[in-house]
Amino acid sequence: MNERGAGPVAWHVLEDVPPGREEIPGLLRGLVAFGQRQKSWLRLEDKLGWSRDTPLFAHTVTHLFALLPELDDRRLVQVLDFLARRGHGACRSPVGVHREAYELFTNSWPHVLPLIAHRAPGVRTGAAWVLRSVRCTDPAALDALRRRATVEDDPTALTSQLLAVGKLSRDREWLRPWLDHAHPLVALAAARGVLARDGAEAADGTEAADDAAGRAVARGLAAAGKQRLPDVPWWPFGYEPDKRFARRTAPHPHASAALVAATAGHPRAELRRAAVRAADARLRYWRAPSPELWDTVAAGLDDEHVASASVEVLAEGGTAAASCADRLVRHVERSGGVTAAGNADLALRALVGMDDDRAADWYAARLGRLWLNTPAPLPARWAPHLLPVCRLRLADRSRPDTATRILHTLARWGPAAAPAVPELVALLDTPLARAAAEALGAIGPAAATGSAPGLLAALTTADPGPGRHPWHGGAQTAAWAYWRLTGDPEPALRICGAAARAGLGQPVLRYLADLGPQAAPYADALRPLLTCPGAWSRVGAAEAWWRITGDAAPAVAALLPELAPLAGHTTTLPALRAVRILGAIGGPAASALPVLHEVTSSPRRYGDIPADEALHRAARKALTAIDPPRAPGTP
Repeated sequence: MNERGAGPVAWHVLEDVPPGREEIPGLLRGLVAFGQRQKSWLRLEDKLGWSRDTPLFAHTVTHLFALLPELDDRRLVQVLDFLARRGHGACRSPVGVHREAYELFTNSWPHVLPLIAHRAPGVRTGAAWVLRSVRCTDPAALDALRRRATVEDDPTALTSQLLAVGKLSRDREWLRPWLDHAHPLVALAAARGVLARDGAEAADGTEAADDAAGRAVARGLAAAGKQRLPDVPWWPFGYEPDKRFARRTAPHPHASAALVAATAGHPRAELRRAAVRAADARLRYWRAPSPELWDTVAAGLDDEHVASASVEVLAEGGTAAASCADRLVRHVERSGGVTAAGNADLALRALVGMDDDRAADWYAARLGRLWLNTPAPLPARWAPHLLPVCRLRLADRSRPDTATRILHTLARWGPAAAPAVPELVALLDTPLARAAAEALGAIGPAAATGSAPGLLAALTTADPGPGRHPWHGGAQTAAWAYWRLTGDPEPALRICGAAARAGLGQPVLRYLADLGPQAAPYADALRPLLTCPGAWSRVGAAEAWWRITGDAAPAVAALLPELAPLAGHTTTLPALRAVRILGAIGGPAASALPVLHEVTSSPRRYGDIPADEALHRAARKALTAIDPPRAPGTP
């Protein structure tokens, strides 16, 4: 080692200190000097910290790898721990600011490999941990890990070796015998590797192996306790292991079922919660009804230590959780009723998602609470029951956050919200004017009473404030609403058309789409937006282009790429909107049929349950519109 480090840059330059004041060369020497080793290491670790994107870090770590054969056992354990934790982050991607660190760590495995068979268990644990962190897939390293595991007598070192093999090779068959190991954390490490596969490959796993993996997970969670696995060698996988392993078992139906069976009804509350979370993870992953899993979730409502976890699951359960509605209502009643129960807001979200009419009374009782929110829109059939309390809340100007949520709901209800027109008109001279105009426009001609048209017309020319164009202040919304109320399209065409001519980010494209062929003079401004940045802009432009011109081909060509997230079983709002527009286009969107058939026939969900249900409904409707079913015998 020299005073200039591993390259042409001097240590004092790397440390940004005057010549002769550099510390790291002396600290590195101190690691192998009797009486200085612990003090030198503590100072060196503190000096390097967690930063991995500096030349100083790269040069120092290069020397640490080279020093491994000279370090005493205690220092080896400390240095390997350090390298494993820093290497985990540095090796996530070969691009970006950590590029130098990535190359350094991924090429370092030959320095670590001899330590797999070291005499000290802690060193063997750390060596396997480093190989796992740096993503070493070299066959020589994997063979060394397997050989050592077959003779390993230390459970922590064996756990580290199995974690490494499971991550680096996913050798399911080699790991299977370890699932029945007497030490629960060893079996848990093997289960993590066995369950590493995803998708269809996971569903094809053998029942025996997956069942053993699920039972091994249950034993490991029971042994861990306190909702955390030992930091060494599980980091960074040790936090909330029940949630992590619930997600990992979800693609494996047999493993998930075994985990639920082994933890449901367990004497320890944290394991009963693990059963609920495992059931939830599987229900989110697969579309199969699985009533036994919903029964597990619902049973948790009768357990005071598990009820909160069950309510959280049901809050995102959509209509698939409807079978749990009665038990959920009884739970809330036992807990003090809808106005007092601590998790009543989540329970309300659940009932709304289930489309249960009892939620209307609950919603009316809790409307105005700060955190009240629902993932599903409130159905218009609840309007007669909820409108009286909604109108009272709109008249209360002290809670604009509540008023905004109510206005969005009224806009979704459309004509059913007509009784609230007086309160909406009263908001047209407030900061909520834009949302109020949106709701009035959704109601349509039934809102064309009193001063509403005149106030909307005034808003189309209102000063939006310094530095803002008139249409930024809600002029487009007001002009659209004026047309919806009066039938006069002139202000909407003039204002929304000018915004379209202004280009990307300016027009509210759905207003132009609503205007349809009347907006034909502005269609040329939409064509460039079909390929512009921003998924929402492209989707909105595609719908507007088609509704204005009737020319489906450019719109379909713009919409099909927005379905790309579906290939990864993920639903995005632009993708969902694109599916709905393709369905509205009908036959000319036939090129979307393969994607839509895949969505409707897939056994897996696309995102969480409410999003998947919305996508499935939209895709089925689009399929029917694009390719209507033919009567028997019809050519």
